[in-house]
Amino acid sequence: MNFSLCISQMKKMSNLLVVTILILFSVGAQAENQEDKIEFKSIFTEIPSTALLGLKLGFSKESLPWWGAIIGSSLIFINNDEYLLQEFQRTGRNLNLGNEDKTKAALTSGQIDIIRLPTDIGSLMYFLGDGWMHFGIAGGFVYNGLINENNRAYNTGLRLMHGMTVSTIFNQILKRTFGRESPYVRSEPGGRWRPYPSIPEYQERTSRYDAMPSGHIMTATMTFTIINDAYPEYSHFILPLEWTWLTLLGFQMVNNGVHWLGDYPLGIGMGYVFAKAANNFGKAPKADDPQKVSWMILPYQDSESSGISMTVRF
Repeated sequence: MNFSLCISQMKKMSNLLVVTILILFSVGAQAENQEDKIEFKSIFTEIPSTALLGLKLGFSKESLPWWGAIIGSSLIFINNDEYLLQEFQRTGRNLNLGNEDKTKAALTSGQIDIIRLPTDIGSLMYFLGDGWMHFGIAGGFVYNGLINENNRAYNTGLRLMHGMTVSTIFNQILKRTFGRESPYVRSEPGGRWRPYPSIPEYQERTSRYDAMPSGHIMTATMTFTIINDAYPEYSHFILPLEWTWLTLLGFQMVNNGVHWLGDYPLGIGMGYVFAKAANNFGKAPKADDPQKVSWMILPYQDSESSGISMTVRF
């Protein structure tokens, strides 16, 4: 084992997390208090309006080029996912990261793992996309805002929580729509696709159906987009941190067989769109909002068939 390499990686990851913590507990204290405080209950009561805005943003005319990029890159990756998986895992072994998820259950309820925590460098990289990590970041902003009486920090934390809630709803719908196998349980190269499994089947054999789109990548993208929009004066620091964070997370999830590279483009796009929608949470609506739904693609299922439907508004 190359101990010097592992120590170097550990130092880099430690520095990354320390810097992130510094953001949470210093930015809010320095920011001006220019916003009205959002009511906590609005995290839940405003879910429908944020969901609708997310759809409007995601299916606006301005989004068409981005859809082209998402669909095009997804098709290229999906066509090469088996090869890319093997290459990523070979690289992971060469870096002494291994190819397995080594997070361990820290809190359980019956047979359900409530919290799984990292035990080595590889699992720490994977944990960068964990929901507990990002709720912790959101909680850091909320706590910072409360103790410093800073509404910008407090509202940023609530928008992170709100965005995660809304985006997860759509992410789970799409996971069931695509029904793609995770790499570590694949029954064929590239993973089999089984759209619309039954609820009991999905709950019992989740990894057979939940690869696409990646919720970890979506949540990480959404987190950094919301923070960057809230603190644009720190963009020179936040954006490089986001790129580093997503690169480490994205590599490790393919390396440990949890995701295919083709699961990422849609996840990144969803994270960005719902971050933009969540950033309007708690703000007065604009009377001259230019966003209009010009087209929309949604999954459907009836007693005889299932698939996707497309609606175009002229």
